[in-house]
Amino acid sequence: MKVVRRDLVPNGPGSVKMIPVDSDDLWSVYNLIATGDSVMARTVRKVLRETAGGRDAERVILKLEIRVEAIDYDKEGSVLRIRGKNILENEHVKIGAFHTLELELQRPFVLRKEIWDSLALDILQQASDPGASADLAVVLMQEGLANILLVGKSMTSTRSRIETSIPRKHGPAIAGYEKAFLKHIDFNVVRCAVIASPGFTKDQFHRHLLLEAERRQLRPIIENKSRIILVHTSSGYKHSLREVLDAPNVMNMIKDTKAAQEDSARACYGPKHVEIAHERMAVQTLLITDDLFRNSDIATRQRYVNLVNSVKDSGGTALIFSSMHVSGEQLAQLTGIAAILRFPLPDLEDIEM
Repeated sequence: MKVVRRDLVPNGPGSVKMIPVDSDDLWSVYNLIATGDSVMARTVRKVLRETAGGRDAERVILKLEIRVEAIDYDKEGSVLRIRGKNILENEHVKIGAFHTLELELQRPFVLRKEIWDSLALDILQQASDPGASADLAVVLMQEGLANILLVGKSMTSTRSRIETSIPRKHGPAIAGYEKAFLKHIDFNVVRCAVIASPGFTKDQFHRHLLLEAERRQLRPIIENKSRIILVHTSSGYKHSLREVLDAPNVMNMIKDTKAAQEDSARACYGPKHVEIAHERMAVQTLLITDDLFRNSDIATRQRYVNLVNSVKDSGGTALIFSSMHVSGEQLAQLTGIAAILRFPLPDLEDIEM
């Protein structure tokens, strides 16, 4: 996400002008925009003009600002549709008239909020610098395809997707994958980099990468080659990421990071159990999905924002998972909220959720 202008007060009002660069950015915007916010962007609207022969319809480009009432994310088309009432004076669209803005890649827009709470600021920060919060880099490969992913604090973002036809005898050596590897993987940030594939594609690429590093004296690779791990997966597509996170050698490398922190024997699930555990100062780590913050009821959203802030103020950690994150999908199946506890609370099982 490219942030063009930022004019806001933390926990107060303000606006941010931004440009979504890839589909992951649109997902971040989807999580950022809430009912009651306002969004200003250029849009196209059909207007009627009086002519000598009657009335003609004409499509004109306008700048509108709408008060958000509904948000829809079209993942396939990489479009975010925002419906609401116009609040910006315009000769073609009356104030109060309904309109749907479409936010697309590379098109700037301005988001205004009455309150930029801690959750919104975290989402904005992670979207504008996804690499800064990544725990793990993953190169998922198969013949003719490579996906480079960063598994981060709230989401898994695709940094590069390379599709190329490679003569089998050459393997991945001539595909240019190492350029993308060097561009997107920063060992000062990630714990380790995983090269994963079915068959021997990963081994061929790993061998090629190390040879290139020696030949060109690529210090980031040479100094961190022990942090490059090979894992077998069933494919080079993104759904194989779960196989990577389940691999024992990867788990050992990232066991203290967020990507691995959804597992613990001392855990509780559900809003009621988590809130009771927090009242007893037992919550060490709060795990919560971003779906709960998209609730159309402002009071419900604020309840979860307050819980996140309260856990942090009590010395705990709050981890917000996106449903684009594989562990976020799992958490969503467990009510969307859970906690890892400082000490066991066996009597919680007797309290109805």
